[in-house]
Amino acid sequence: MSIEASTHNSDRRFRALIEHSIDAIALLTPEGTVTYASPSIERVLGYTPQEFMTINGFDVFHPGDIPSLAHTFQQLLATPGLVDTKQFRSRHKDGTWRWVEATVTNLLHDPDVQAIVTNLHDISERKQAEEGLKALAEQTEESEQRFRLLADSAPVMIWTSGIDKLCTYINAPWLAFTGRTIEQELGNGWAEGVHPADMQQCLDIYTSSFDARQPFSTDYRLRRFDGQYRWVLDNGIPFYAPDGTFTGYIGSCVDITERRSLEQQLQYSEQKLRSLVESNILGVIVVDLDGRIYEINDRFAQIFGYSRDELLAETFNWSQLVPPDAHEALEQVITTVLSTGALPPLEWESLRKDGSRVHLLMAATLLDQEPRLGLGVILDISDRKAAERRKQEFLSMVSHELRTPLTAILGLIELALMQIDLRPRSLPPEAEGLLGQIEKVLQQANEQVEIETRLVEELLELSRLEMHKFGLSLQRENLVTIVQEAVANQQQAARTRQIELVLLPDEVVPVIADAGRIGQVLTNYLTNALKYAPADQVVSVCLEVTGTIARVSVRDQGPGLTPEQRQWVWERFYQAAAPGSQGADGGLGLGLAIAKVIIEQHQGQVGVESAPGRGSTFWFTVPLADGLITDVKELFLG
Repeated sequence: MSIEASTHNSDRRFRALIEHSIDAIALLTPEGTVTYASPSIERVLGYTPQEFMTINGFDVFHPGDIPSLAHTFQQLLATPGLVDTKQFRSRHKDGTWRWVEATVTNLLHDPDVQAIVTNLHDISERKQAEEGLKALAEQTEESEQRFRLLADSAPVMIWTSGIDKLCTYINAPWLAFTGRTIEQELGNGWAEGVHPADMQQCLDIYTSSFDARQPFSTDYRLRRFDGQYRWVLDNGIPFYAPDGTFTGYIGSCVDITERRSLEQQLQYSEQKLRSLVESNILGVIVVDLDGRIYEINDRFAQIFGYSRDELLAETFNWSQLVPPDAHEALEQVITTVLSTGALPPLEWESLRKDGSRVHLLMAATLLDQEPRLGLGVILDISDRKAAERRKQEFLSMVSHELRTPLTAILGLIELALMQIDLRPRSLPPEAEGLLGQIEKVLQQANEQVEIETRLVEELLELSRLEMHKFGLSLQRENLVTIVQEAVANQQQAARTRQIELVLLPDEVVPVIADAGRIGQVLTNYLTNALKYAPADQVVSVCLEVTGTIARVSVRDQGPGLTPEQRQWVWERFYQAAAPGSQGADGGLGLGLAIAKVIIEQHQGQVGVESAPGRGSTFWFTVPLADGLITDVKELFLG
């Protein structure tokens, strides 16, 4: 084959490669004139080779890319043989802009070419994909920033982990809780704060849930910044990408120390309540206020003599347990429960199945305001009431039996003293001396009998109080007169002591009262004041009125009372030691207890103001007659 034929064949093969190449090839002059365009130019830019050769190659450049391309073209012209690659936008025949990648070679110096050889490759799809990835990355970054912003401002501790189970993120509240840096917490660092006793269980639950791609919830103790371990509740869920790819876990922790403590207290309370119910010491009932019984324990049924089935039957109404004469009082009980939500301990009488009555101590609380459900507990105090009744009957009997001989002894002593007083005045000196000694002994005996009589009277008063036979004779009285008479009697009995009386300018302070009982209270206050105060100190009695209330007070300069003594001084049989003594001095310790009952039955109050070394002021109040309810007599006497 000749050289000419061989060259011709090579040209044909080269032209075939160019014409069937995916990339477009164009030859340009330094001025941009297209001297050649391969057929692929139509696939890349939509122009036929003939059309493309009629336009200037620079005219298809995007205006925004021209500055950069012009600089590159100048460098290319200045360097023969230089090869450069640029990406830019080129106008398609349809007017749209296509991204192309151009490899440009300066072959102007080559006599066989004498052009700028441009190889154009359409990269629009690649650019679009890159833009999409860039936008997705920006969205992902923005989403991550929003997530972290929300997580750091959340009121809970938030964490994330990757597919390797290692922690990849910890939010600000977590770091504030632990007092550690995020570098210390990432990976497995967070586990350093878990209580050693909880570590294995915590890791086991996390690992097993992670491997199974299952949500988990567990609690454990986590060390706080101050070194204290706090209980936290940790909830985690698997996290997936939009395409369903597993990317790890996300979870949150909250401090449940207080809640856990409350739950434990509640469980303990429930256990105690259940133990109390099941112990059958108290009767327990759950009812609604319309009469339906929902639950009882065995003790409740036992107290009333019914079976559980009988009491829980829908036809049974707990009002059947209420005596006919107590239905009005029952309405007051229901009103109290509805208004306050609870019923304080109250003594009550109920009916057994056999019609007999049972004495109860009961209390209740409202469980639910809407259906009016209540929980009640009862204690059978029938045996205690019977014992109290026998005790009071015994006290009453003994008191009466003691008072009879004491009255006789007192009468005989007074008769003997009267006979001595009527003796002849002409007796020998020896007889006069003997009678004087006898008179002295009789006077001492008289004083002791009076003490015993007072003690017996206090026993009788206690018996009347506890058997509800403590009556009042209420009349419209002048409190000023009652106070004056009580003070005068005590001044007569204690001639060497000074009692100061401070009264209102008004001569009348009207009250509805039992004058004898009010005088008894004031006499008790004065007796105690004179007994405990130094003999050279004044005892002051004051009567004052504030609004519709009258207040009477007795102040002494005695040793005063401690807080414990002030707490117990109104209790029965309590006695404070008199000055200079080793214990209580005289009486049964019933005077103030009786005084308290008397004043309360007058709708008043009692009290004491005292401190060690500062004396004491005992006081009581009673309503003025005009401020008292009109049916006060019926209240106390009916």
